[in-house]
Amino acid sequence: MIRYLLAALLLLPSLVRADFQEGVQLYASGKYTESMAEFQKAAEAGEPKAIFFIGFYHHNGFGVPKSDLEAIKWFRRSAAMNHHESQWYMGKLSEGAKGIEKDLAAAHMWYTLAAKSAPNDRDAAYSMRDARRIEKKMTPAQIAQAKEMAEKWTPAN
Repeated sequence: MIRYLLAALLLLPSLVRADFQEGVQLYASGKYTESMAEFQKAAEAGEPKAIFFIGFYHHNGFGVPKSDLEAIKWFRRSAAMNHHESQWYMGKLSEGAKGIEKDLAAAHMWYTLAAKSAPNDRDAAYSMRDARRIEKKMTPAQIAQAKEMAEKWTPAN
C-alpha cells in the first residue's frame, strides 16, 4: 500500500505539468473553456502558473466574464507563491482597477517583488520601471511604507 502511495506522489508533479501543458496548448488554439478546465486541474494541485492563467483569463475575459475582482483572487494566490507575473498583475490592479480600491503602496510593493522574483533581467527591469513610475504619484511616506512591506514580505509555503 505504501509503495503505491509513494508511486502516486512521485507521479503527481508530472501529472500537474501535463494538465498545465495541455492547458497552454488549448489556450494557444483559442480554446479557452477547455484550457480553463486543464488549468483548474493543475491549480487544484497547486501549480502557480496555472493559478496565474486562471487570473489572467478573468482579467481579460477569456472564456469567462471579465472581472478584475475575480482575477485578483487568483493573482494573489499565485503571487503568494512568488510567481513574478502574478506579482506584476497585483501591482497593476492595485493601481486602481475597476472595482478595486487604489493602493499605490501595495502596487509599488508588488512591482518590487515581481522584479526580485523575475526570471531574467529584462522582466526585472520592466517591473522596477513600473515601481519608479508610480513613485511620482506617491508621498515619501507611501514610498517608505511600500519598501518596508516588500522587505518584510515572505512567500507562502
